[in-house]
Amino acid sequence: MGALDSGPEAAGLRAVPGEPGAVRAVLDPDHTWFREHVVRGRRILPGVVWLELAFRGLDLVHPGARVHGVADGAWLRPVPGDEPLDLVLRFRVAPDGRTAGYTIDNHGLRCGLGTLQLTPQDRPPSVPTAVRDRIAEDSRSHFTRREIYTEFAAMGIDYGPHFRRISYVQRLGQASLALLTGNDGIRLEPVPLLDCAFQAGMAISIGEHRDSLMPFSLGQLVVHRPPAFPLPSAFVLTEKHSPFRTGCTVYDDGYEPLLSVFDLGVKPAR
Repeated sequence: MGALDSGPEAAGLRAVPGEPGAVRAVLDPDHTWFREHVVRGRRILPGVVWLELAFRGLDLVHPGARVHGVADGAWLRPVPGDEPLDLVLRFRVAPDGRTAGYTIDNHGLRCGLGTLQLTPQDRPPSVPTAVRDRIAEDSRSHFTRREIYTEFAAMGIDYGPHFRRISYVQRLGQASLALLTGNDGIRLEPVPLLDCAFQAGMAISIGEHRDSLMPFSLGQLVVHRPPAFPLPSAFVLTEKHSPFRTGCTVYDDGYEPLLSVFDLGVKPAR
């Protein structure tokens, strides 16, 4: 699996002349990723885009590289869309070829980092289908798309149609089942898929607090099976391990696992 996103909304990436392993990301301030992701009144680049840029950037500087996961990811500072950008990604492949470290800087300030895993990661789904079965049997808490995004707006995050892919969420305790769809003409591509998978963790907390949450750290993301985009639909099973740490697994519509997130840390947006 090289790039996650090859659709028309993908960012432009260019090699940095004279700097091997470096890539500049070209994003218009009016790009969908900014325009439809507004946090406390500011256009902010979604955290999942950073993962997308890392996947695609590695494919540019090391053609044919196959990414099977991400480890030790961190989001250090937000990237706003209301000021000029100078996003540069730098990659360093380990001598054994098993991993590639990456950093993301904006105007020379470190914004994010992580390690791309270039060999298969043999881990079971972070949230098994047994959780789905418990939710289906006992859940009495159900939120529609309208209810979910109204609550998110009250938390301070206004999503445009591109990122409103959750059709419903069922909750049971600290677990949830979400259905993501692209049946309204907006394709279910990698960036909205991952962002909505992260959103499902916030949905567990509806009614508990009104903080807008942003990703802060990522233990590991594992690609179980490369998705064939665009997807018609997907299910997300999520478990909240503490107020600010969750795990989730994205399944296709036949409940085959596509990818899992282990130990996603979030924090209130500032």
